[in-house]
Formats: sequence, structure tokens, C-alpha cells
Amino acid sequence: MNSLALEFETEEEMKAVADKLWHKYGVTGELEMFQTPSGAYRLHIYAEKPIKESILEKLPGKRVQIKGSFGAAVRSEVSSGDN
Repeated sequence: MNSLALEFETEEEMKAVADKLWHKYGVTGELEMFQTPSGAYRLHIYAEKPIKESILEKLPGKRVQIKGSFGAAVRSEVSSGDN
């Protein structure tokens, strides 16, 4: 998997880029979208094949270091009264 992350100011901009990658450029793999604690919107891309640099240069957003938890189990706490 080839992975990278882009950060955006708005959710709409993030969703538009995800849609463009998926439908226009035919990127396959997994896309993870979420809002960061700072209020920015982050798109993690886990592509099955490398994405051409020429495509990445056309995309808005700031490229950031990926720190996602894709594929990692998420613990959910259960209070002792719920057993």
C-alpha cells in the first residue's frame, strides 16, 4: 500500500478531493476522512498503486505526515455495571 495524507480547511474540500481521486483518477484502495483536534480536515489515502506526482500536484490541500490508525483495533471501554 502507498499511503499519504492531505489536510484541508473545510470538509467539503476534503470530500471533493476524495471524490476526484476515486472517480476521475481511478485511485483504488482505502480513504479515511476525519476532523483533527485542531479543527482541520484530514484525508488519509491508502492506495493500492502509487499515485503519480503530477496528479498529487493538482490537488488542493497541504500534504502532512500520516499518523492514522487505519486497520488498528479501537478499544471501547465498558463500565463495570454493563457486564
